Amino acid sequence: MTRQHPRSGPRWPWSWLPHRHRHRGATSRGARRRLRLLGAGALALVLLLVTTVALLVGRDEETPEAEAPETVSCARYGLDGVRVTARGPGGPTDGAVLDARVFGPGEEREDRFQLEHEHDGITSSYHVFAEDLDWDRPVGVVYHFHGDGAFEYESPQYTASCLAEVAREHNMLLVVPRTPDRAGEITWWEERDLNAQWFLSLVEERLEPEYDIDRSRTWLTGYSGGAQFISQELLADHVDLVPGGGAIMMGGGQAPDRPSAEPTSEQLQELRLRWDVGTEDDGTDPQAEFDAVSAAWDGHHWYEEQGFERARIRYRDGVDHFGLPYARILQRALNAAEEGSQEQS
Repeated sequence: MTRQHPRSGPRWPWSWLPHRHRHRGATSRGARRRLRLLGAGALALVLLLVTTVALLVGRDEETPEAEAPETVSCARYGLDGVRVTARGPGGPTDGAVLDARVFGPGEEREDRFQLEHEHDGITSSYHVFAEDLDWDRPVGVVYHFHGDGAFEYESPQYTASCLAEVAREHNMLLVVPRTPDRAGEITWWEERDLNAQWFLSLVEERLEPEYDIDRSRTWLTGYSGGAQFISQELLADHVDLVPGGGAIMMGGGQAPDRPSAEPTSEQLQELRLRWDVGTEDDGTDPQAEFDAVSAAWDGHHWYEEQGFERARIRYRDGVDHFGLPYARILQRALNAAEEGSQEQS
């Protein structure tokens, strides 16, 4: 930034000071008086500062309080007035854990980040948000599938921390896996069959043996490409993953190509399937060229035609691909499921 020089004239705060080019003998009596007052004021200020420092030094040394943990506002995700601890990697249980038996006492009740799982030569990682749950009561689970680029996984202190708070309110784990995809922009929907096999192995070989999960409260949530993965792969070919609960597709959720799953009559009657999309999310934005409005309509229409009685869609006026209130959408869906009602969000 270029330093700005003071302008001459009455706008300059110290314009009343004697001009530097004026001869000393020409200095007015009023100006000399103002200079004396200024000097006295400066001396008083110095004395006040010295007194304050002396008082502080004379106090008994106090143990500093622990620094408050970093927090994040969930307002951008639809939870107005809610701030939560920004949760993320850095704890003693982070990193590769390839054997469920390495759990120490109570570790399954802690947040765990960047854990690795390998299946059939494919390796990827996942986060588990498990703190502050009541393990004396049934614990459900929310699986969240990130959008293209894996922001929710790579930066869990933001979206995932707010989703975890909603899950905690309902005594549910939040699991955020990272797609095994490593080619180009990482996605769930490309190579979705292989990605699904890895995820199902994670659930069956790691999560369900390690955690006492109430499978009747299983929820799948996904954003953009993660929503596509749910609607075109998991619900279409592996609906037995969700014996009870539901799925939320945000900013996507297209109909499958060749579905193979056969849902039970109970699933058709009870599973809550939700599509949530902004009316501006139609692919015309150069930053979001995927037409999520059409994808959501297509998916909702198809699943409704298959007999899912609780399939619903919500169009949000004026909202684009980046403005969905993810946490509030999940909160309203879980509230409604517990109350046996239809959510209004």
